Amino acid sequence: MQAGFELLQKQTMKLSLTPELQQSINILQYSTYELLDFLHRQANENPVLEISETFKEPPGSSESSIRTHKINSQLRGSSSKSKSFNGENDYNPINNYSSNTETLENHLLEQMSMLRSLKAIERKILQFFIGNLNEYGYLELDGNWAASHFSVSVEEIEDMIQVLQSLDPIGVGAKDLTDCLLIQLREHEDYNELAYKIVKMHITDLAEKRYRKIAGLYNVTVQEVQEASDFIRTLNPRPVSHFSKDMTHYIVPDVYVEKEKEGFLITVNDSYTPKLSINPYYKNHLAMNPGNEVKDYVKGHIDDAQLLLKGLEQRQMTLYKVTSAIVEEQQEFFIKGIAGLKPMTLKDISEKLQLHESTISRATSNKYIQTPHGLFKLRNFFTRGLNRVNSQATESTATIKEKIKVLIADEDKIKPFSDQKLCQIFENEGTKISRRTIAKYREDLGIPGSSKRRRF
Repeated sequence: MQAGFELLQKQTMKLSLTPELQQSINILQYSTYELLDFLHRQANENPVLEISETFKEPPGSSESSIRTHKINSQLRGSSSKSKSFNGENDYNPINNYSSNTETLENHLLEQMSMLRSLKAIERKILQFFIGNLNEYGYLELDGNWAASHFSVSVEEIEDMIQVLQSLDPIGVGAKDLTDCLLIQLREHEDYNELAYKIVKMHITDLAEKRYRKIAGLYNVTVQEVQEASDFIRTLNPRPVSHFSKDMTHYIVPDVYVEKEKEGFLITVNDSYTPKLSINPYYKNHLAMNPGNEVKDYVKGHIDDAQLLLKGLEQRQMTLYKVTSAIVEEQQEFFIKGIAGLKPMTLKDISEKLQLHESTISRATSNKYIQTPHGLFKLRNFFTRGLNRVNSQATESTATIKEKIKVLIADEDKIKPFSDQKLCQIFENEGTKISRRTIAKYREDLGIPGSSKRRRF
């Protein structure tokens, strides 16, 4: 066959990612705070958009509060009702932030000002130490370097470190974790000599719970070592942790689910979403001046604003539908709690709603739901499961982890359950699970092995 060029016509179908579709995708995956920031940017960029900052109390407040996204529920035995909105009860989001007005540095400097006997150079050294504490309140500083820097002796530097360590909170200015615990033990009103020796010489053995080894070294009983360990655990390894520099950020639920006699009430939280509208002046200007040279400019911004409003409405509808489907699939959870959670995938919800899995993923990304059993990420409801013996039923990993937690909490602390024993308990209840899986779930829960849970 001779090679050559020729013209061919070919018809294909492909998805075009239009600006409208791209904006809808972004709006859907935004969290509450991301959406708020996005809307403010849009209002700044689009002159025809008007934004009204009207914040409302979220559901569950003692005062009546929020506009419920009114959609007829498709859940069996469920209801949907509208809650009243009182414009006088404006909700200020700043009230959802908390910060410590007193910093660690100010707290220590205030105490230093009370030490009248300090010389000028000593105050300068102590102030330098306070400014060089790390996030844990430890002083990681070379004494020889400090002595050279301030032209004083190493002994004088050590004396000032002692002064720093005498300040509140007890443990501040320590060199490391061991030093921090030793300072607290020395200052404790109930001095425990064995505990002091264990922290100073055997901190690693203590962490590994090698009680028999420690007992043999000091010729004491294992029970005495355990009591010393319990005493050590009452100390604070991070004594300055309450002097946080970061503001506490409270999570805002995107959806509320409330239990009612008829079923469940689902409320999409729009209390943080400002009210958007199109300025009527521009609409009137466009109608009265169809041939004006700014017509295209105004019309383009009005079209963008309408797309934004449509995208917001679609976000609310999609979030409601996805939550409704989750509640219907996980009704046992909303009645019983974690024990009732069953395996569910994104595909299950996408097939139920006839939506693409990526849409379900975006709708549940960075979203929180307030339920009768607490606050959860929407993604927490999508979990894999294990088959039960001689049954087609499955049990979710979250339910299994909760059972492991309960079993270990109620176990005999003298003879705690091994992973193999937990495996046998599950198999006796009809759930087939390997010992390695039990160990993995236990580690995910932050629970140590049986040898480290044992008490004497």
